[in-house]
Amino acid sequence: RAFSVGADIKQAPKEMWQAVPSVGVQLDKPIIAAVQGFCVGGAYILVQMCDLVVAANDTRFRYPEAQVGFTGGLIASCAARVPHKIAMEFMLLGQDIDAQRAFDVGMVNRVVPRDELETQTYDIAARIAKQPRMGLALTKTVINRVEELQGLRTTMDVAFGYHHFAHAHSQVLGAG
Repeated sequence: RAFSVGADIKQAPKEMWQAVPSVGVQLDKPIIAAVQGFCVGGAYILVQMCDLVVAANDTRFRYPEAQVGFTGGLIASCAARVPHKIAMEFMLLGQDIDAQRAFDVGMVNRVVPRDELETQTYDIAARIAKQPRMGLALTKTVINRVEELQGLRTTMDVAFGYHHFAHAHSQVLGAG
């Protein structure tokens, strides 16, 4: 039914970032996300930090954090990887983006019928697995370095500061 409907915002995991690809976990192998159903909040961030994303045609992405009074530090990945107006609409309104629109704006690589999600994702993984590991690792490293040079890491650091501020503010108000 869902990839993930997100965390309990009243008791959000404080160290979720440690499990996020390219942030808490540095891997030289490509990471592929296969997503179906709802993908909400932190789950959306987790997916966006993967190298490739295959979405079933029933996938719906949502980022509701602004509507509940805080933001996650990793939203910078969305702002850096999709057009500005799309990121603003998605994050400020907290409305769903379906799989086809996610593909159209660059959030996912492919949209496939739900019953083909696993097969098509494994096919991509098999194609990647046949390639020389060194070439894959170097290519991934270069692409990630380009993002760093474009300011993604610095932006994520700033966003984490705001994230911690939002948590502290919520605690002062007794909301979390």
